[in-house]
Amino acid sequence: MQLSGQILTGSTQTIATKKGDHLQKTRLKVLDLGPEAAGGDVYWIDFLGEAALADDELRQVNRQPVTVEVRRMYASSGKNGGAFLNANGGAILLEGQIVQRGLRATVAASATAARSA
Repeated sequence: MQLSGQILTGSTQTIATKKGDHLQKTRLKVLDLGPEAAGGDVYWIDFLGEAALADDELRQVNRQPVTVEVRRMYASSGKNGGAFLNANGGAILLEGQIVQRGLRATVAASATAARSA
């Protein structure tokens, strides 16, 4: 699913996995501006691993209109009975170009492999 919106704020941090590895995680607050948006819905979307943004990429997309690939949406319940809608993101497109370096490299490698096959 693709979401057209504007990045309101975000942060990137390094988290430890259960296996003891370290993983980059970016959390973005995205204002939905698409035609299906009901009055500007706001979503928190997590980007893990190669989809996470570096600090300079985060500054580049802040307050910009973007297209976000949403890979997964799921519901969870909070400790006090509240319900939350969670989302995991993939590529972020700014002016038609993928912002994340890691995903650009993966897409380029896939395209090269497809052409040589």
